[in-house]
Amino acid sequence: MLFTAVRLSKALQLTLAVIKPDAAAHPVMLEALHQTILDNSFVIVRCKDLTWRRQDSERFYAEHSGRFFYQRLVEFMSSGPMRAYVLARVDAVRHWRALMGPTKVFRARYTSPDTIRAQFGLTDTRNTAHGSDSLESASREIGFFFPEFCVETWMEEEEPSFRTGQMNYDGQKQIHTVSTQS
Repeated sequence: MLFTAVRLSKALQLTLAVIKPDAAAHPVMLEALHQTILDNSFVIVRCKDLTWRRQDSERFYAEHSGRFFYQRLVEFMSSGPMRAYVLARVDAVRHWRALMGPTKVFRARYTSPDTIRAQFGLTDTRNTAHGSDSLESASREIGFFFPEFCVETWMEEEEPSFRTGQMNYDGQKQIHTVSTQS
């Protein structure tokens, strides 16, 4: 019976989550956001702290290069440390975007006061978090932040273990790992 239930459960999705420089610069805020991720049933597959050069920011946001906010966004995203995550969960993209809330902080505060952007965001650019908007974007963006990570390999080799709860949280590395116990 358990085998059937496990086989019928939906596969986990992966998404990219980024804590932007406005929040990553504050250790207490960064820890609160990390805990929020855990409290909302996300599995943390990868986590790393990084700082972008201007060129990294320009490449990542190239699709917005003609937009009015592009220069401001490029400058901001290369202004300090960030934390990037690969998160897993059923419907991960949708759940992370809902947890972040609306892009516009003012709107988030009035329509979604319990969201990350409503609680921690400063402006529409300094809105605390980024998240992929589709599975296709997630795969591309994960590759940008974690070039050594292969989404397809993880889905094939590790996702079944994570989906069935065969994992542990490693507080030192701040990620979930496949349980080695049977």
